[in-house]
Amino acid sequence: MSHISYRRNINCLTTNQLHDFREALIELYALPVSDGHSYERIAGLHGSPSPSYCIHGYPGFLTWHRAYLDAYEEALRCVNSDVTLPFWNWSFGPSTGVPAACRNATYVNRAGNTVDNPLYAGPIPMALGGGMTSRRADIDTISFDDLATSAQSALTQASFSTFQSAINGPHGGVHVRVGGNMSSVAMAGYDPIFYLHHANIDRLWAIWQNSHPGALPSNEANLELEPFNKPYSTDWQLGSEVETTDMMGYRYANFCFIIWPWPRLRELVFVKLEREIIPQFRSARLTLKADSMPMRSTEFRIFINKDKASAKTRTQDNPEFAGAVTLFGMGDKKLISDRRNKGKSFDVSVDISCAIKQHFDGNNGEELALSVVAVDENGKAMPDEQVNIKGLELLID
Repeated sequence: MSHISYRRNINCLTTNQLHDFREALIELYALPVSDGHSYERIAGLHGSPSPSYCIHGYPGFLTWHRAYLDAYEEALRCVNSDVTLPFWNWSFGPSTGVPAACRNATYVNRAGNTVDNPLYAGPIPMALGGGMTSRRADIDTISFDDLATSAQSALTQASFSTFQSAINGPHGGVHVRVGGNMSSVAMAGYDPIFYLHHANIDRLWAIWQNSHPGALPSNEANLELEPFNKPYSTDWQLGSEVETTDMMGYRYANFCFIIWPWPRLRELVFVKLEREIIPQFRSARLTLKADSMPMRSTEFRIFINKDKASAKTRTQDNPEFAGAVTLFGMGDKKLISDRRNKGKSFDVSVDISCAIKQHFDGNNGEELALSVVAVDENGKAMPDEQVNIKGLELLID
């Protein structure tokens, strides 16, 4: 499998990830319409000004919007290759209003200055009246609970066509309840929350696909997705070319848990998983987040539900051992502070899918206990003060 990036819940982005996303969006806003990656050009593909390309009927609703989100994410990543499109999960549990990152007109940027929040409103072209997009005045009090119930019901549909039909209802409901520009096809693409909303629709389709494997119906697979070209071609993409997220190079981190700061090595940290996660669970990845390389090479061993794990705790044939990952030591303080290394993050990840699946297979509980043990090159325990791990991120898709 080629490299897979992960689209996260916007509420799970770290501070730096949210800064990266906002800064990339600000740059898209500033590009002239003559640039194919400009926000004005991309937003206009959905509705006004004509020609309008979006598809909301059948076939093509899900496939066209998947290609559209891919074009939008590509534009963001041309600014910052680390950015992925987050999603707004209005479809799980009780929720009111839009995500916190989208609620306020201003935010404090990376430099500590209060500036306009690009997730609060997007620019409208002068040809369409100019100004910025708006949402309904009482948006912070609007509930999406019944739409979440409808979305979960859609996931139980047996065929692609019935799923697509069922998900279209709550999709439209979110548009209307957000109100303002989001409530019309012509102008919805200019509100930045549009893309977070449709990323969630795309995520729900991906979840449905995981439990209903199989090819798209022929009328969906053969549909041309204008105006999105095949790579190095003037031909339009087909529905079959956006059939799965894996073939497009991304997955959704359906559930994420950020433990920051990491309290202490060997200390158990409890992660409570909602019961709905278990049947949807496909893989899990644990990332150890560091802001510099260590002086000494350090191996991090991850255990699940193992109280008082230590450097002496066996790893072979131990169902509580989830995996290990190593940070290569610099061995010299000058190398750590070198301009080529200074200020960079050195996150490392380990796949702990098998251990978590075994936990669920043998345990009906909903809680995981994670512990991390750091050992040196001789297999001996590293003291806390010599370990520079700042936090953990658990992504489950």
